[in-house]
Amino acid sequence: MSAHANMTILRYVPNFPNISADTFGYPERSVRCGKESIVVLGPPLHLYDYQPLKACTVHVSGIPKWATMTDVVTAFEGFGKLFTIELSVTYTSRKRNAAPVTNGCALITYVTYDGAQKALDSHLAQTIPGMAMPLSIYKATVNNVVLLKNLPFKTAKSDILDRINGYPGLLSVSFVKPNVARMVFSDLDYALLFMDVVSGGGLVIDKFTCTVEPEDKEEESDSE
Repeated sequence: MSAHANMTILRYVPNFPNISADTFGYPERSVRCGKESIVVLGPPLHLYDYQPLKACTVHVSGIPKWATMTDVVTAFEGFGKLFTIELSVTYTSRKRNAAPVTNGCALITYVTYDGAQKALDSHLAQTIPGMAMPLSIYKATVNNVVLLKNLPFKTAKSDILDRINGYPGLLSVSFVKPNVARMVFSDLDYALLFMDVVSGGGLVIDKFTCTVEPEDKEEESDSE
């Protein structure tokens, strides 16, 4: 990646006011901040009477580099009314009209929780038109710390560690409950890779099929 590559997030607000995904109706605006900027397609967010809850946002990864904002909208607008899409991209050219390259991930916020839940239910089943690999879809709280759940109670912790210590990027493992392990990875990509394996049924320990979810620090603090 060149030194002058411009890191950008595209924020696209469809369906306002009741417009189709193909009709924006508002000019594009940029807010520059060094190499990073926000490109806004749609009206300013302060025009809305409310902001959706955090649970209405999902994190999507596995988006191909050639994908456009329209491709992402097409893949996700069927689950519910979209509030915003923040697509991470990079401009690799100084040319004024150069198209950006997608960095592979996006934050998608729905107006309702139901829309976000339907998107989450399509994890490893939804694709961008034209690509074969399915998309990874998790809660927006996704980070490099994951909770591995449904571990067998009667299996020795040393045996469980033998099964999971070999995963790439794993830094540490601690057992927060008898059947739950907290796993810290070196970066988000390794955490996503592990979660995809487990959520696809790829980790079975003594006939227990493990489940996984990102650690939500705010949720953990609320429960204390």
